Amino acid sequence: MELLAEGGIEACTFQNVAARAGIERSTLYRRNPDRWPTIVSAIIDLAERETGSFGTGSFKRDLHGTLVNLAGVLRSPLGPGLIEVAGALQSGIAPGEVERFWQSRLKHLAPMFEAAIERGELPADVDREELFALAAGPIYFRTYISAQPYDEDWIMTIVDRVCSNYGLPK
Repeated sequence: MELLAEGGIEACTFQNVAARAGIERSTLYRRNPDRWPTIVSAIIDLAERETGSFGTGSFKRDLHGTLVNLAGVLRSPLGPGLIEVAGALQSGIAPGEVERFWQSRLKHLAPMFEAAIERGELPADVDREELFALAAGPIYFRTYISAQPYDEDWIMTIVDRVCSNYGLPK
């Protein structure tokens, strides 16, 4: 992740990763045929650390905390490198890696949704991907497209709007 923040995808060669980790390049090649599984695994680990926990007792508060953490990562020095990786993966450079990342995210977010369903806040058949995309999309847009400032209050407004679409009280 340090290499990605410092120099983008081009800095994330097996040679540089091995040097930073203090290991031989052959160690990396024994585990993966190229750099993409290594990069995606590191991003999955980061995402799991940065998502936080889902124990507030409220779907809205859990979602708000998740989105605040996401915004923090996207606005960090690592953010542009993550978007560069996302673009490269969307081009098909590493088949299966986008799906692996997204499935890991859904699995990690599952406790937030399951608790909300158990509490009766969300219906059991809620489309988790759709709900999360509706909530996270504006953050990506403001960070990378419109470059407009935002804060936790704005994120809460997004959470309120998304949740109201799913019948949660404001």
